[in-house]
Amino acid sequence: MSMYSKFAVWYDRIFPFSPGVYAYLTHHLGDLGGPVLDLGCGTGDYCAAFTRDGVRAVGVDLDSSMISQARARGPETEFHVLDMAEFATIGGPWNMIYSIGNTAAHLPEDRFWGCVEDVAARLLPGGIWIVQVMNWDYVLGLPAFAFPAKVMDGAVFHRAYEDITPEGLTFHTGLDIEGRRVFDDQVRLYPLTSAEIIAGHEERGFRLVEHVSDYAGSGFDAEVFSANIFVFKR
Repeated sequence: MSMYSKFAVWYDRIFPFSPGVYAYLTHHLGDLGGPVLDLGCGTGDYCAAFTRDGVRAVGVDLDSSMISQARARGPETEFHVLDMAEFATIGGPWNMIYSIGNTAAHLPEDRFWGCVEDVAARLLPGGIWIVQVMNWDYVLGLPAFAFPAKVMDGAVFHRAYEDITPEGLTFHTGLDIEGRRVFDDQVRLYPLTSAEIIAGHEERGFRLVEHVSDYAGSGFDAEVFSANIFVFKR
C-alpha cells in the first residue's frame, strides 16, 4: 500500500478543492477548451470541475484508492490508474496538460524530462503546460524543513522534508487522530531548481509564459518558501 493510499480517505480534508487554483487553470486554458489532462489528479476534484463546466477532462494517478474516489466524485469524467510518466499511452492530443501539488517531484530527473518530452509531443498547437512543484531553490539551502501542522477536527497532519540533497530528499508524512498516530510513511522526492526547470523546458521547445509563487499570481522569490508554478506554451 502506497503512502497516498494510507491517507486517501483524508485527502480531501487535508487538501480541499481550491477555487483559486481552479480559476488559475481556467484562466490559462482561456478559449482553447478541452481536452485537458491532469497528471497526478488525486481524488479528481479539478477534473470533475472541468467536466461540470463542459470541458472534457481526463485524470491520471498512480494510486488506485485516489482514483476510486475520483470516479465516485466524477462518474462522467475519465480517470486512469497510471504512472504520470506513461500518460502517452492514453492518447491525446491535449489543449492543456497540468501537474499541480508537487506531483512532478515524485519522478526522478530522467523520467521527469521524458514526461516533459511526451507533453511537448502531445500538446495541440498553442497548448499550455502548467507544472507546480515546491520552491526547491529555498529548500535546497536547508538540512531539513517541517511544514506547519494541518489541524482538522480530531486530526493533525504532519509533513517534513528530511535528508535534503540536490539529488533527492525524503518526504515524511504522518497523521494523528485523537492523539494516536494512524499512519507514518515516507517517499523519495527529486528536486529541480527554477533555473533547471526553465532551461530544460526551453531546450525542449517550450516558451515560459509565467513563473509565480502562488495561484494568486504573486511574483516568485527564491528566498521565500512557497509553491513554484510554471506556465509554458509549446
